[in-house]
Amino acid sequence: MRVADGSAVGYPPLYNQFVPLLIDGHNLIGHSPDLSLSDPNDEAKLIARLKTYIARTGKEITVVFDPGQDSDPISFDYGRVQEGRLEVIYAQAWRKADDVIREIVGEAKDRRGLIVVTSDGALANFTRQCGVRVRSATEFEREMRQALNAALDDEKPTPSVSEVSFWSEIFREPERAVKPKPAPPQLSPQERKRQRRMAQLKRQVRGGGQLR
Repeated sequence: MRVADGSAVGYPPLYNQFVPLLIDGHNLIGHSPDLSLSDPNDEAKLIARLKTYIARTGKEITVVFDPGQDSDPISFDYGRVQEGRLEVIYAQAWRKADDVIREIVGEAKDRRGLIVVTSDGALANFTRQCGVRVRSATEFEREMRQALNAALDDEKPTPSVSEVSFWSEIFREPERAVKPKPAPPQLSPQERKRQRRMAQLKRQVRGGGQLR
């Protein structure tokens, strides 16, 4: 049975019909080299990464995860969080993320505006049969990583000319001082007396005088 907004009785409205990317969350985590399904924070890390990617690209994303450990086994509602252009859906305790994605794809009114991100073969085949495009999790992860790396490069501050001049003055190498010539060594009294006698001897030899 359907109500006026098109949703089934007991279910919330499915999703934003024009969301461009519909992501199989745990499948993407499994194809991310630096994320692990064994990490208890794997979903939070992927969500943070998707937020940065959205900020960079302006895209709208719905990511669907398998049920959480605290999912209510008798609830017919999705666990859903909407934050800006990102929608996070947790499947009901008695379903899988693949089931939710199949339902979203089947209910989509504009399938040309929807792209499913997954490397699950069965889900990908179903999606293509419905006329919806599929991108592999590996391909999307690579694109997202490139976008995030570009964002980090853009965030590096570029110093102004005045800043460069200021810090150049602070860290400028001091000019090398010219070393003065060393002073002649001080002569001992004995050496000074010897030199005087040698000078007298030279004058005596040249002039025929007597030594004093």
